[in-house]
Amino acid sequence: MSSLPGSPSLFEVDPMKEALQAQAKVCGSLGSPMYQALFTELLEDYEMGGRTFAILAGRSGKPIHDATPLRLAGAIHRVVLRGNEPRLARHYPSVGGKPGEDFPSDFIAYMRDHLDEIELGLNSQVQTNEVGRSVVHLVLSHWVTQFGVAELDWLEVGASAGLNLNFDRFYACFKQLRMGDPQSTLRFMGDWFADEPLVPRVGARIVQRKGADLHPIDVTNEDEEIRLLSFVWPDQKERLHRLRSAIEIAQKHKPLIERESADTWIERQLSRERDRATMVFHSITWQYLGDSVQKRFVTALNNAGEAATSDRPLIWARMEPAGPVADVRATVWNGEDTPLQFRLCEVSYHGQNMKWIGEQI
Repeated sequence: MSSLPGSPSLFEVDPMKEALQAQAKVCGSLGSPMYQALFTELLEDYEMGGRTFAILAGRSGKPIHDATPLRLAGAIHRVVLRGNEPRLARHYPSVGGKPGEDFPSDFIAYMRDHLDEIELGLNSQVQTNEVGRSVVHLVLSHWVTQFGVAELDWLEVGASAGLNLNFDRFYACFKQLRMGDPQSTLRFMGDWFADEPLVPRVGARIVQRKGADLHPIDVTNEDEEIRLLSFVWPDQKERLHRLRSAIEIAQKHKPLIERESADTWIERQLSRERDRATMVFHSITWQYLGDSVQKRFVTALNNAGEAATSDRPLIWARMEPAGPVADVRATVWNGEDTPLQFRLCEVSYHGQNMKWIGEQI
């Protein structure tokens, strides 16, 4: 017996159903009951062949990888942030509302009125530029000083809007450890750390900073700013506050972001003569690069590492998935026969609960 056109048979697994189910679970575990309820009801509507099915069925063969559910939610959130849907806005804490029990059903009903925005959103890559990850940047800028590094150039791939390139204009502290600018409006206090990072008290000064992204966002453009805000879950007020603070800082100190693939960009950057230590960094990016880009990227690092010296070391640090948390690893080329390898810490995907490890491996 064949199934209806465009729908899976009883014996096939529908990846879109799996994506909606997985997104509901993730939102619940990461503290967004609003979106947990939304994606749970979107799944039910999809299974009944409703409006969600009409919009999403067959949209992507890899909807979890493509973050298709978040693209849909972001499209409607963007409408709300622009002030174009005041009736729906009553559910959104990001604009002063409070989610009601009828939020998911209202969301589904309003999708019909915004098909053009939804179509545009479904073709728009999710970008969150998670500012909480800057605690990793700050800790790394202190950790590198144990190698005699007082000044540092910072290169970041997958940088999105480049908000985290301003990390030294943010502030973080735990017990006696103070990092960044104590006058900053963007602050990460002791509850961000599971324990004290065992790093030097004085961090390296950032001399040059730049990033690369295939789809960079310019937060000095209002539409781009709203697009970035739209992908933050509306009931996570603190996360929205951090992002808005980082955007305000970036509008005063605009990051340099170039539109280019990670491999060719890092080749160009590392082929230049380096006057000081260089940090190459990425977070939750590696899985999206593809095998060929990864190989070329690593080759560029190894080639540049051969020319590194003790006074001009090359450091490759990365915060990438390790199951339910991310871990932060670093490779240091400093003129020795083989590069040094470190596993520095574990941290949540949004930057909280950093657990210091600090071991050479």
